[in-house]
Amino acid sequence: MRVLILILAYSVLTSATAYFLTVFAPDTNIDGASLNAAGQGFYSGTSGPATFCPEEIGKKCPKVQGTLVYSGMTGMAVEVPGGQSIYVSPSGTVEYTRAHSTAMPPGSFIGGWFNKTILSDCEPTRYVMDFVSSDGTNIGGVKLCPNIESWMSGTGASYRLYVGTRYFNETNCHDAVGLNLNPVDADVGCWQYI
Repeated sequence: MRVLILILAYSVLTSATAYFLTVFAPDTNIDGASLNAAGQGFYSGTSGPATFCPEEIGKKCPKVQGTLVYSGMTGMAVEVPGGQSIYVSPSGTVEYTRAHSTAMPPGSFIGGWFNKTILSDCEPTRYVMDFVSSDGTNIGGVKLCPNIESWMSGTGASYRLYVGTRYFNETNCHDAVGLNLNPVDADVGCWQYI
């Protein structure tokens, strides 16, 4: 019976296509923080993601499952035709495209995310996502910065997700070891993130 339960649990984990993000930064106040999509960025401290589904979709709108991404941080797990890609702006903000658009600032990075294995004598092995820029500088690393845009005031946002790039210039940031991709039993998080 135990073997069957383990096999079923393993099959659920290996068949996940969408994940929610949490921060891995041991011994900091950001460790374990959930990241939510809002305003084409990722923020901690908000009560949930900013989403939209057109009225004409009606009852066919998927239930909001939170902020979900695809493996490798390639895109947002959405139902909107064309999807929403994840990219890194030249200044290091981790962002996603608007629905029905592939527009992103010139010099943005698509990709650069890689799986990193964390080994410890005291803790179990852990796998996280990290970032390194592909422009030859090998600058990277995951950061959460407290500089929140004024239009996010009142949302509870406390930190915004960044990565190190040549033009990154934020201050008072916390370096994270990486991002946890937590599997969920859902294919999409919403119709689209706004």
